[in-house]
Amino acid sequence: MADPLSIAASVVGITAPALHGIRLLLEDLQQLKEAPKTVKRLLEDAHSVDASLKLLQGVEEREWDLLGPSVLEESKTTISSCTQACSLFRADLQRWTRHSEGGKLAWQDRTSVGFFKQGQIKAISEQLQNCKLSINSVVSIATLYSSVRHTHITEDIRRTMSLVQAEVKGAATTTDKQLVVLESKVEELNLSTDDEQEARPKEGKSEVLQQLEEERKALEASRTLLDELLSKAQEDAVAKAAAKSQDSSTTVTTVTFGDQNSGLQAGVINGGVHRAVFGRR
Repeated sequence: MADPLSIAASVVGITAPALHGIRLLLEDLQQLKEAPKTVKRLLEDAHSVDASLKLLQGVEEREWDLLGPSVLEESKTTISSCTQACSLFRADLQRWTRHSEGGKLAWQDRTSVGFFKQGQIKAISEQLQNCKLSINSVVSIATLYSSVRHTHITEDIRRTMSLVQAEVKGAATTTDKQLVVLESKVEELNLSTDDEQEARPKEGKSEVLQQLEEERKALEASRTLLDELLSKAQEDAVAKAAAKSQDSSTTVTTVTFGDQNSGLQAGVINGGVHRAVFGRR
């Protein structure tokens, strides 16, 4: 069993920077007055990820232990990608709005954000949506594992498993579609002519390619995580997690009741006891 303290530290170490990055992005977006619709949608997506990360913080160490090290590491990779995407986008946003003051977009910046940068704004929105789906899937399976901690698998739990499996499959399908669209965008951009590139801002092509590459890494990380989560949502995996959880909560490996075998020492133990010592002379 993994050290609960190390698991807790690991989860905090990855969610805290992500929450900080999301909140900084929210602050930047909220300052933009009369922002285009794509920016407003991005604001909604950022709020959704913030809420999902808070739910993830509520997953207990024992559920992380049942989910296993692969899910933990893949979750960290997915969240790190989200944090990186927010950081890069904030830097871009600050550059795009460098002529604006007091949250009101200058006409140059309005043209840039409202027209030239629409694709990049949509891309970060999609990346945040994907991050939210992946995080919510982790939380759903952790909740499922928690629900079977002190019981056997019932028909109600089987129905819950089916719902969770459908949720994860839906997230995986969405991720696959995003990967197809992404590859198409990269191909289209690489095949674009010099004349088409001249119509873009100078940094356009390299900037977009960098963002698409970051998005690709994030989508692939999420896809790997979702595959692992789907396997964890199968009935045999849930039953194994339930058995492991019940064993760990009802078995005492060592019990020692004092150095003297006289006097009153009492306790209640539910489960197996191994290597018990009840006093010694």
